[in-house]
Amino acid sequence: MDEAQLYAMMRPRNVCICRGVSEKKIRETISSGQASNFDELQQQTRCCTGCGTCESKVRKIMNDELEQLTMRKQQSG
Repeated sequence: MDEAQLYAMMRPRNVCICRGVSEKKIRETISSGQASNFDELQQQTRCCTGCGTCESKVRKIMNDELEQLTMRKQQSG
C-alpha cells in the first residue's frame, strides 16, 4: 500500500463536497437522534445546502441509517 492509499483510508469520505460533510457525520447525526428527517439533517450538518448535487446520495444514506436504527431498536426492544 502506498502513502496515497493510506491517506485515502484515513480521511473520511465526504459526501457533500461543498460543505465537507462525510458519510460518517451523516450517520452519526442520525444515530445520535439529532436528525430524524432530511430537513433536520440539513440544519445539523448543512449538507445539500451548496450546489445540491449530493442530495440523492445523502437521502440514500439517511434512509439506510434510519432503517438500521429502526431494526436495532426492534431487536433490543
